[in-house]
Amino acid sequence: MKNISILFMCIFFTNFLFAQNKKKTDNIEVSIVDPTTIKVDRLKTNQILSVPFKLFITNVDSLENYILEIKVNNEKSNLYPNNYDLIFDKIPLSKAKDLKEIFLKLEKDSIVDRIRVLQLDLKISKNDTVIELQNKDKKSLKIIINPIKDELSGYEYLAYVGTNFDLVEGVRAKDLFFAANIFNTPKVEKKNVGFYLSIYGNRAFTQIDSSAIQRTTVRVKPLTDTTYSRVNITNYFLTKEVTDNLGTYISPLINLKIFNPNREKRDLNLYYAPSLEFVYRRTNITYEDTGRVVRDSTLVTGNINDAILPSNNSSPLFGQIKNEFTFNFGVVGLFMSLENKNMSIRVHGSVGYTSNYFRKLEGRVKAENITQEGDIFFAGKAWITESTTGITLQAEVTNSFDKPTPFFVATLSKAFNFKDLGKIFQPIANK
Repeated sequence: MKNISILFMCIFFTNFLFAQNKKKTDNIEVSIVDPTTIKVDRLKTNQILSVPFKLFITNVDSLENYILEIKVNNEKSNLYPNNYDLIFDKIPLSKAKDLKEIFLKLEKDSIVDRIRVLQLDLKISKNDTVIELQNKDKKSLKIIINPIKDELSGYEYLAYVGTNFDLVEGVRAKDLFFAANIFNTPKVEKKNVGFYLSIYGNRAFTQIDSSAIQRTTVRVKPLTDTTYSRVNITNYFLTKEVTDNLGTYISPLINLKIFNPNREKRDLNLYYAPSLEFVYRRTNITYEDTGRVVRDSTLVTGNINDAILPSNNSSPLFGQIKNEFTFNFGVVGLFMSLENKNMSIRVHGSVGYTSNYFRKLEGRVKAENITQEGDIFFAGKAWITESTTGITLQAEVTNSFDKPTPFFVATLSKAFNFKDLGKIFQPIANK
């Protein structure tokens, strides 16, 4: 009988201790008011987010003894702990009734191709004992953190920074390309005229001519009293022309309403677009030795004393710079644009009168050395911009009818919204 009493007491105390350790269940319901899933956008800089957070509390008479805590569920979260800071201290449940938001500090991020999740769980306690909530639903808040948004917000005001490239020189970082474009489309309801403005600096394709030669006598050798041998060498040179352009271009836009004229907003539009363009061209002409040398000898009849002796002074390689100022007035011009949320495509062709001003290279520089020539020109330009990355391909060709001087430009650049123009001047490592 004594043993039975001892066993009964052990069972009683075991159940008592188990009950003390078990989470207490009260007649209380606390849930998160919708939405229980929040989506936020991450930035490349530190940010403090205001997250909507409201509770629904029922079936309780007094809230003074209840404490609210918000805990991060690490098992259902994949945001690194050092990348965030939850700004929330435990508070009495009585104060939580008026809670409308909580704050989350996010560290800056530089990776644009990932989504992170942070799950916050409710924790209710009373007298240091955790309360097991009766309702299992809506006791967690899931925060979905989207990747960094680096896409363009529109195509109307864009700046570009990149590089020129051609088939001869290839892509070189030192060949800087820049541009700033403003595209103001005509408003359909107002029936007004829009305009297109561009300021740019680029480099045309390199032109190379390998026809330059230099023939030099290096030795004379007597053969008889009336004949001698002249030994010559021929050097072959490359003539390379590199043209840098700096220009301003403006064109009014008059919508022809050819594509889908009944639609108030069209992705594809065609405009009549006369144009006025000023271009300053700086052409650097250099002569380079190819390293190819041909030696030959010539039999000369005459007295060797009359021969011109060879000179030890070789002609140095040289270069020259040619400046040209061009005004293009495009009388006939068409501007086509195709723009949607994924891509912007702009094509512009024009024909008109060009006036070129350049300085003669010979002699001293004088005002009367400036020459003006008129001609008929034709030009075509194309821009293709992808909205998410801002990567832009641009091509341009210009030529004249009477005296053909073709210029072809191809560039690869990144487009920025004007409000983000400061990013261009930041070190590349910070972008």
